[in-house]
Parts: sequence; structure tokens; C-alpha cells
Amino acid sequence: MKGYKFKLAALLKIRKIKEEQCKMAIGRLQVLITRWRNEIAMHNEGIDQAYEAQEHGLEGGLSGQEARFHPFFLEGKKAHISRIEKEIEILEEQVQQKYEELKTFRADVKLIDEMKEKDMKAYKKNLEKKMFNDIEEANQNWRMIMGDNK
Repeated sequence: MKGYKFKLAALLKIRKIKEEQCKMAIGRLQVLITRWRNEIAMHNEGIDQAYEAQEHGLEGGLSGQEARFHPFFLEGKKAHISRIEKEIEILEEQVQQKYEELKTFRADVKLIDEMKEKDMKAYKKNLEKKMFNDIEEANQNWRMIMGDNK
């Protein structure tokens, strides 16, 4: 509206920016979680392939050294998966914290928006009142002029 200026517009803009930044941070964390889960899937696939290779090796004659290597390989893969799962838990906790932050940012933005709407209504009401008073004053002036001419 022409002539209207909300005094807390800068604060509202900053709060909206913080809300958007929080959303982006949540998105980045979720991308990391997805990457880690994909890596777990790759490690599980590697474990499955290792079991298949061991079975084929046992059928075709596997050396003792190769047979001893297999448990260590699986243990290493499982330890790596365990470490990744702990990392995912940490990231999921961070996501929950970010959602809590986002909730407060949204509440702040909503509050300021409501204040802006209330301020806008008050401005419109005052503007309408001023316009009505101006019209009334012009009407009275016109009556005075027309009354003098009669």
C-alpha cells in the first residue's frame, strides 16, 4: 500500500532469511544421511559378494590364506558399517535440533507477520478515517459556499 511502511520490516526479513537458512541446513544434513545410507548399502553388497566369492572358492579349491582373510574382511566391513550408523545417528539428532530451531523461526515469522497485518489494518482504518474527515470537511465547505449563494 502506498505510503505504508512497517517499522519491523527489516526484522521480518532477517527472520525469514534465518528460516530459509535453517531449511537449507536441514536439506544438507538429509543429503549427508542419504549418502551414508547409500554407503552402508554398498558395504552390505560387498559383504554379499564376499560370501559368494568364498562359496565359489570353496567349491573350486580355496587356499588357506584366502580362507583366513575372509573373516577379517567381513569384520572390517561390519566395523565400518557400525561407524557409519553412529554417524547417521549423530546427523539425525542434528536434524531434529534444526527442526526445533525451524519451529521457533517459523513462530517468530508468523508473529511478526501477524503484527504487520494488525499494523496494516490500523493504518487502513486511520487512512479511511482521514479520508472520511476530508470528505466531510469538503462537504461542509461546499454547503457553506452554496448556502451563501442562496
